[in-house]
Amino acid sequence: MTEIISAYMPEFIITVFIIFNLIASLFFSTYLYKLSKWFTLFGIVLAIASTIYLQIEPEFFAFNATFLTNIYTVFFKILILMSGFFLTLLSRNMIREKRDRAFEYFSVFLSGILFAMCAVSAVNFIVLFVSLEALSLSCYLMLSLNKNPNAKQLTFGYLVQNAVVSSLFLTGVSVIYGICSQFGFDKISLYLLNANVESSQPQILLTFSLILIICAILFKVGIVPFSSWLPDTFEGASHPIGAYMSLVPVLACFAVLSRILMTFLHYTYTIKIVLALISVITITFGSLSMIRQENLKRIMAYSMSVQSGIMLLGLCVFSVYSLSSVLFYLFCYLFANIGAWSAVILLYNSAKLENLDDLKGIIFHRPYYVIAFTIILIALAGLAPTSGFVAKMYICSAVARSGFIFLPFLIAALLASVILIYGYWRIIRAMFRRIETDILIDNSVISPKFILYACSAATVIICLFADKMIRFCQLVAYYM
Repeated sequence: MTEIISAYMPEFIITVFIIFNLIASLFFSTYLYKLSKWFTLFGIVLAIASTIYLQIEPEFFAFNATFLTNIYTVFFKILILMSGFFLTLLSRNMIREKRDRAFEYFSVFLSGILFAMCAVSAVNFIVLFVSLEALSLSCYLMLSLNKNPNAKQLTFGYLVQNAVVSSLFLTGVSVIYGICSQFGFDKISLYLLNANVESSQPQILLTFSLILIICAILFKVGIVPFSSWLPDTFEGASHPIGAYMSLVPVLACFAVLSRILMTFLHYTYTIKIVLALISVITITFGSLSMIRQENLKRIMAYSMSVQSGIMLLGLCVFSVYSLSSVLFYLFCYLFANIGAWSAVILLYNSAKLENLDDLKGIIFHRPYYVIAFTIILIALAGLAPTSGFVAKMYICSAVARSGFIFLPFLIAALLASVILIYGYWRIIRAMFRRIETDILIDNSVISPKFILYACSAATVIICLFADKMIRFCQLVAYYM
């Protein structure tokens, strides 16, 4: 019980509500489907409140030193739970259409939240692998809820590709176990420190194993060359599920990637250059692909890929300053991404708008929606006066401080960001175009409208108080 209260209280609460939803799916009437959303929201709020009971100083280990709780893990858990709260609200119309499976949907939904938090706290490769695979399994199950035959095919393709990269993850872990005979991060780091790895052969093996492990993580966040699944999968998925996949796995995987890099980067420098190169390629390829898309869900898919590439660029230099810049970027990305998806969901639920051509002239029907959506897009593009501008400048500052060797990568990323701005500008231009249209946006769709306004306001407010949030992120990065 001490371990549950000190280290596992949010996960324990989410587990209880998962079990409750499963039982309710067996015994509750279909007419009570709305209760599934409210039970889920209550469970998430309760889990967020329970984080105050977690022991974060000094850090607390549980389950035979495989599960860590400190200020870093609590920070990510709160972000994941906040995203779960917003995503639950955005699922309103989807569960209305699938009311007979509402409780099952939220059981799977909460399972993904649970294992994302477990991955954040994992300090052992076995626990990490199980958590990431269970998180992927929740994505498979939610994707399969769509009855579209094309969506089923895309789900199977995503499943096969993820199985391949999971095998690469296990191969990398097996190589590390062959070197160190350990699975725990701290024990591996201690072994490498005592062994004083300087010869070329151990460094090559470490770099090789680290690349294999990182491949599985980069796949889940849509980094090139592992982003081929993104546009088709997002297009075939329901809108709330696309929003879920663009946020929850990204938060969990960047938390995991930071800890892995902290363990290994002292012993292999080559991986920094590899990650910097991959991040620049991702930003460039994602931006070029984004400006060719007409479907809003495909645009959001490439947007996720590019944003992940920007965060990877900040993470590859790896210092307290650069890590804090990535943490702040993730915090800003949560509100900007949720806000963008809420606008896309609002447009689809009210008028079935899902292509750029469908957006022409809607400024004359719902100007407040369009202005809020425009602020969100400006934040995603990294322009002032929004939090996205501050976050991007903070990452650029961290990369510039790291040394001259990373300046070419930074310059290339900034040039590619100009293309990214044009990708978001295409949406804004379509909405503000002067054209006669008979589009009617339903004003009764409350949840997406509330989230859109709240997130657009948050992007501006965070910009005004960015210095305080940045100092907090530096504190979190220091105690990682």
